[in-house]
Amino acid sequence: MENRIDNNFYLTFYAKDDLMAAKVQSVVEVLEQQPITKIPKSPKHIIGVISFRGEIIPVIDPRIIVGLPAPPLSEYIIIVHTVKNERYNETLTVGAVARSVNNVIEIKPLDILPATEFNTKIPAEYTIGVYQDIGRFITILNINKILAISTISHPDNQN
Repeated sequence: MENRIDNNFYLTFYAKDDLMAAKVQSVVEVLEQQPITKIPKSPKHIIGVISFRGEIIPVIDPRIIVGLPAPPLSEYIIIVHTVKNERYNETLTVGAVARSVNNVIEIKPLDILPATEFNTKIPAEYTIGVYQDIGRFITILNINKILAISTISHPDNQN
């Protein structure tokens, strides 16, 4: 059974200059910058693969999936997530690049506002909503949607 308290905690991180958050439950580990092996002819948002605990996992740039500009990051971290793929009834481990990790915060469901074009650059379909922190909005990402296999292998994203 899911722990209701843990469900309210989010890892906040920067994707370029935008502050975003993902549920802590999906985060397996945060890795320091390391070499990423490029895969020829892969979709644009898959930057390559890394070895993680003896398994080869894809590393994606979520900025590309959600339609944000994605200049190469000279310094980055990799946030490793596990996501449930409903289509194939399996769990997938995926790395996502970010500029840096900020911290872990608690966000109560009642404090999550709807995502609109006025409070986030991310299309609402990729968000759970936004949280208004002191003087700023934090976009709460729907990581399962962003990292789902159907999105990862979408043919419109080919190089």
